[in-house]
Amino acid sequence: MDGQQQFVERAGLVLEMLGMPRVAGRVLGALLTASPRGATAAELAELLQASRAGLSTALKHLTLMGLAERAPNPGERADRYRVRPNAWATLTEQGNRKLQLLHDLAQDGLRALPGDADPGPLREMEQFYALWLRLYPTVLEEWHQMQQEVRV
Repeated sequence: MDGQQQFVERAGLVLEMLGMPRVAGRVLGALLTASPRGATAAELAELLQASRAGLSTALKHLTLMGLAERAPNPGERADRYRVRPNAWATLTEQGNRKLQLLHDLAQDGLRALPGDADPGPLREMEQFYALWLRLYPTVLEEWHQMQQEVRV
C-alpha cells in the first residue's frame, strides 16, 4: 500500500471515529490528495475500490456538509469533485452551531435541576461551551484574515 492509499484509509478511520461513514472519510482523503483538477467518480471508484453507489452517497454527504463540491472541467463529460475552498471554516461553523445547542441544553438543565441535585456537571458544561462560543468568533476572524493575506 502506497502513502496515498494509507492516508485515504487513515482518513476513513478517523472520520468514522468522528461519526461519519467510513467511505465518506475515504473519499475525503482521496480528494485531499487528488490533483488540483479534482477527481471524477470513476477515478475515485478505481482508487478506493468502491462501488459507484457508495461513492455517490459519500459525495452527496460531503457536499451537503460543505467539504466537497462539483468542479466541472470544460471539455470533459464527467464532473470532477474537489475539496471545497474554505471547507474547514465551514465545517467548524456548523460544529459551532452544535456547540450552541449543547450550551443551551446545559442552561436548560440548570433551570430544571431539582434542589437536591449536584449542579456541578451542568455548570461545567455551560461554562465550557460559553467560553468556546466567546472565543470562536475571534479564531474564525483571524483565520479569514490569514486567508486574505495569503491571497494578496
